Amino acid sequence: MFKKIFSFHTIDGDDMKSMSIWQDIQSTSLNPVSKNMNVDVLIIGGGVSGLSVLCQLKNYSLKTILVERGLCGYGVTSKSTAKITYLQGSLLEKIRKFHGEDIASRYLQAERDGVFLLQKIIKEEKILCDLESSPSYLFCTQEENFERLQKEYDFLLKNQVKVVKTRFQGKPALKIEDSYTFHPLKYIQGLKKLLKEHIFENSKVEKIVKKDSFYEVLINGYTIRAKKIVLATHYPYFLKPFLFPFKNHVETSYVVARKEDNPSHVNAINIDESVVSLRYYQDYLIYLFHSETASKRSFLKERFEKFSSWDYEWTNKDVITNDYIPFIGSLNKQDDSFLFLGGYGTWGFSNATIGSVVIKDILLEKHNPYISLFAPYRKLKFERLLTDSFCTIEAIVKSTKNNVNNQEVIYKKIDNQDVAIYIDENKKEHIVLNQCPHMKCGLVFNPLEKTWDCLCHGSRFSIDGKCIEGPSNLDISFKK
Repeated sequence: MFKKIFSFHTIDGDDMKSMSIWQDIQSTSLNPVSKNMNVDVLIIGGGVSGLSVLCQLKNYSLKTILVERGLCGYGVTSKSTAKITYLQGSLLEKIRKFHGEDIASRYLQAERDGVFLLQKIIKEEKILCDLESSPSYLFCTQEENFERLQKEYDFLLKNQVKVVKTRFQGKPALKIEDSYTFHPLKYIQGLKKLLKEHIFENSKVEKIVKKDSFYEVLINGYTIRAKKIVLATHYPYFLKPFLFPFKNHVETSYVVARKEDNPSHVNAINIDESVVSLRYYQDYLIYLFHSETASKRSFLKERFEKFSSWDYEWTNKDVITNDYIPFIGSLNKQDDSFLFLGGYGTWGFSNATIGSVVIKDILLEKHNPYISLFAPYRKLKFERLLTDSFCTIEAIVKSTKNNVNNQEVIYKKIDNQDVAIYIDENKKEHIVLNQCPHMKCGLVFNPLEKTWDCLCHGSRFSIDGKCIEGPSNLDISFKK
């Protein structure tokens, strides 16, 4: 299908960068937490979710700070394809199947609101992030799925969406005009500049303790007392009380990018089961060509072999809730002191933006029509709970057996500890503990990005064991 739909020029494969195209810019670091503080709201996580919440609260009297373990935006935010659209593949179809048309219509309207609000923020705050109007296409490559595309068209029309039937690269397609693309890290940098007085980077949360009317949070050895916490990390670190690992599954996507002779500046995704997603950035084509669940994943560099002539290659992880609607709001219906945003699937920017308004309204005790739609405590579908629980258990079992087909790594015991050893091109050994501290899953060495990845829940560690992406909050460095 790849060769049938697209044709590209070639370049020297030795120039390929094993990194996201968005990360290929310079960034500056803000100061870390270096003193004790008392605040009204502590936001944990400096991706698009956390910074969007901070932006929403900037004109209110709540004393709010945001802490990020590394640099803002360098987690999942910098790994996406960075589309701003509500034409989201087969997602609306899945929501209609599980919840019915009324809930699907509410979700669609939330996404449309998120798209509108994001571009409005960029324009009003004058953030230079290469925002570009970009028509979205939903296309179909398999004849047996043409009827699904027609049902999507009917549903969009019913919801007053200006959608037209057309063709994309010779295939049946739907098209909308009110969608956008941008550079996500430039957007994050713009928000950082706007909100820098309230942001602390290189500030890792070490412990959270609930007191009577506030939380004590240990960060860099200092104590932050906060009345409310907003957890805006890609995957929460906790197992209890929310049992998050059993209410979602993690999917890994494979993405490549390279320069094109004739960029068309549109974005597109198919409705078929095997996902293909693309967009353009300046004269680059960004192409997502594969997605798989964590329980099935054995990270193989061979995934990228047919794309060896591209400029950039990277992977991303997305959290898919078991009813396909994000978790945004209070974890407990009776307690609004601990809020969470996550489980966006592959549509983080529209969801994070509208989600930040939901969080703001909860904190300010205002009405918001989407609080009940996104409520994390909502009743979930039993059949999907079983499916995701099995997926989580399968991933854990697989990871603990080191069933990953990676000849570049040696697994052994040293001083009665399970370790994994990667030997680099200079014959240097990189030894780490072969367990993710989050839920004790085994780890896979990612030869593409030179990281240790958790199959189960998405934690990622540097080549020498420093935790660079949660839910783990601890390193895996090995010390004899």
